[in-house]
Parts: sequence; C-alpha cells; structure tokens
Amino acid sequence: MNTDIKDKLAAEFTAANFFEKIPAELHGFTLKKILADNSKKILTDDGEKILEDGDKFIYFTYENISTHRSFTAYFHAETMEYKARVKIGLTEFCLTNFFTDNFERFIQNLNAEMSDALKNLAEPADAESDILIADKKFSAWSYGQSLPQSIGDFELFITPKNPVKITNGSYIIINYGNFEKNCDFSIVYNVYKDNFSGESQVGGVNHPSYIFDAKDLKMLEIILQQNLEKTLNNLNSSVIS
Repeated sequence: MNTDIKDKLAAEFTAANFFEKIPAELHGFTLKKILADNSKKILTDDGEKILEDGDKFIYFTYENISTHRSFTAYFHAETMEYKARVKIGLTEFCLTNFFTDNFERFIQNLNAEMSDALKNLAEPADAESDILIADKKFSAWSYGQSLPQSIGDFELFITPKNPVKITNGSYIIINYGNFEKNCDFSIVYNVYKDNFSGESQVGGVNHPSYIFDAKDLKMLEIILQQNLEKTLNNLNSSVIS
C-alpha cells in the first residue's frame, strides 16, 4: 500500500473523531485502537507498532480475549473498500453489510450496525432460532449433546446447539480448537449443498478433511465416532509447538 493512500486513510479517520464517539467497552468487548487519533502514530494500546496487515489498513478492533472473539474495521487495498470482519475462535470472515467504497457511508454503517454485530458475537444464537437450519434439529442431536469437552489438547469451542453462521450458506456446527498452537478442526454444514464436511486449520491455512463428508446426521455420527479423536490426535502431533 503506497504512502499517499495510507496518509489519506489516516487523515480521514482522524478527522472523523470516531474514537471519541465509541465506548472503550461494548457488549463485553474491549476497544483496541490500532490507528492512534491525534498523533497519527502507528500504535496499539500496548505500544506495539502495527498498522498494516498485508493489504489491509487496520483502524481498530473490539476484542474479547476470554471468548476468542473480535470485530475489526479496516480498509482493503485490493478491492479499495472499507470493510469489517469478525473472528470467532480461529475462523475469520467478513460482514458484507459493512462493505462500501465510501468512507462516510462506512462510518454510518459502523454507527448503525456495529453494536448489534458485537451483541451477536457475544450471544451466540440457538440453532432452532435460525430458519435456514431449524429443520435439521441440531440441538436435539444426542451425539452432539454428548461431545467430549476436550480431546487431547483440543477444547470443544462450538457445539451443534449454537452453530456459527459464516459465509456462502455455511455453518460451523462443531469446532475443537487448540488456541496455543493456532490450530483447530471444524465440521461445517452447508444449506445449499445440504451436506456436512470437515476441515482443519493450521496457522491460518485451511485443509479439507474429506473423510467427514456426509449427507445427514446419522452418517456424520458414524464418521465422527470412527475418526474424530484420531484426527485431532494426528493434527496435534503434526503441529510444532
């Protein structure tokens, strides 16, 4: 990202006085100012000098460290758009309702919708409340209710009762995470394909696990009983601490 673009982004955000209009704490999330307001210094709250993330110019993040959730506002140089993304565990995805190529509209979107986005992050919805997946009855799935809280060094992070809606009609219904090693394993349901699949993530890179492909919960349950613990143990041993 060239200097002229960075200077423009810093100047327009500083002029908006946005940090003066938002609280330090919101729905259990703590504001982390990545772009300092008046000084234009590239500082986080702990003094670390970070402003750019690849082709992304980061303005701020609301973060809840204990629940492994965050909301980040940024400018994406590749598309020349202002965006917001959320992170749940190790899964990160954009919220399309914040996309715009107009800075004033971006600020309006943040003012209008950021609080609700953070509230939704703080209070995961029950599976039965989402019309797109209610008929799957994930909450009533007995196997899903009896998943072990931990397998090796992995902790159960997302359950079928409270699936996480991500992108392209997909929901994470099971996730085991090892946050220290920055790796996890997920079972994903896609409403358009009406099927289940598995994938692991190591160091931010996704790896599909085709042995978990299934058309219904009965088939998925058999596959998980045969392969879940083995997959997590293999994943754990393959990751360098």
